[in-house]
Amino acid sequence: MSKERVFIGDLTRKEFREGIEDGVIQAAIVPTAATEQHLEHLEMIHDTASVAYMAENAALKLYPHVVVASPIAIGVSEHWMEHKGTLTVRAEIFTEYVYDVCDALKRGGVTNILILNGHGGNVVPMMNRIDAFRERLGVNVRFNSYWDTYPADVVYQYMDDNRLPGHADEYETSMAMALFPHRVHEADMEMESSAKLGTKEKGEALAPVAVDGVAELLRKMIAGEEIDLEPRTFRPDGATSMLRDHVIEERTDDQG
Repeated sequence: MSKERVFIGDLTRKEFREGIEDGVIQAAIVPTAATEQHLEHLEMIHDTASVAYMAENAALKLYPHVVVASPIAIGVSEHWMEHKGTLTVRAEIFTEYVYDVCDALKRGGVTNILILNGHGGNVVPMMNRIDAFRERLGVNVRFNSYWDTYPADVVYQYMDDNRLPGHADEYETSMAMALFPHRVHEADMEMESSAKLGTKEKGEALAPVAVDGVAELLRKMIAGEEIDLEPRTFRPDGATSMLRDHVIEERTDDQG
């Protein structure tokens, strides 16, 4: 494979085939996210842009052993449909689509698949199905959001509102300011929103930590190491499992 191309769509079939046959390609990332309202000031592609950034840069850290599938840019966003422009699909459609992408990777020879998420509304639908995915696929497949990899002390060091990921507030605004500032419409930022706490510097500090965390997660998958990392969110009272009682409220500030 040529240098620094990790998205499968950027490879030729020859490059991918030889990477598998030679044992060079050892894992793949399937980015999942959303196209949905992000208040007035962030573009609706935010979740997808963020998870694509994390996937690409984590894969580059492990280059050439990890490839990245095309991001799945529409997820489960029914809770935001009152805001025009939001796109959503039914949970069962979303999870079956993700499964089919994973199945295609398996049939292509990939044996380690990380479904890397960037949208809170996708978490419970996917976690309800991930065990069945493993059984049906017969390969090493797992699901985590990229923010699951954050050490709690790092989160609380930088987040003044002590929340992460939140929704279009301090964290996501900071990340957008650092990673794709052209997608931040500061003139439309709501005065009462905690997005006002967002800064480019916070995003610049936190983005590489997430990239490193995702890369380490992939390294462990490839090495066959045991992984104990459940979906979680960070709140003022500490890090909380997003699977408590296996339910997420239909509409919370944690559905990014």
